[in-house]
Amino acid sequence: MAVSLPTDPKQARSKQTKEKIVQAAIRLFQERGYEKTTSNDIAAAAGVSVGSFYVYFTDKRQLLLTIFDRLSDELFKNIFDGLKPEHLFDEEFPARIKHAVANAVVDKQKHSGLHRVICELVLKDAEFATRHRAMTDRSIAKLQELISLANKAKLTYEIDVEAASFVVHRVVFDLSQDYCTGAVSFDQSRAIEALSEMIYRFLFRPAAQDQSKR
Repeated sequence: MAVSLPTDPKQARSKQTKEKIVQAAIRLFQERGYEKTTSNDIAAAAGVSVGSFYVYFTDKRQLLLTIFDRLSDELFKNIFDGLKPEHLFDEEFPARIKHAVANAVVDKQKHSGLHRVICELVLKDAEFATRHRAMTDRSIAKLQELISLANKAKLTYEIDVEAASFVVHRVVFDLSQDYCTGAVSFDQSRAIEALSEMIYRFLFRPAAQDQSKR
């Protein structure tokens, strides 16, 4: 028998109730982890009944999937809103790269416990793994679009655009993940500065670099 998923609320009050549940879940998943947090805990922390919880979510897993999608969209927006095709010719483009790298690191740190929970589930839950792959593919495709445009404009070296997009994504992801999990203690601002410069010098020809400094 197919189980129907709760529909999105239409009324303002219902939307507020759903958001209270989401924010309570974010706090509890971050503080306690996934396994030690129950739907009852989330409902209590949100100040709603357990019945109200199930009006909006089938279970805590579906709720966490909803949160994961939201975090993915927010991270994508914060990274790429400042990296538009028209910015490729901007003299501030190196600074834009640094800002994007910094956002990738800092955004994850804001919900470090939650990201650790999601990373654990990616390893053992097929749906989380699928959504994580979709998030990764989306970001790499956006990078490939930007690097391809720069390449066509003769701003970059003669590079394998697809491979370059993949590598840039992976080094930024790995750095952000390391600081999110506390795996490294090296000065964060220096690491962001160095990685941003490395990406820019890896992609852009000296002539383009000189032009951006004018």
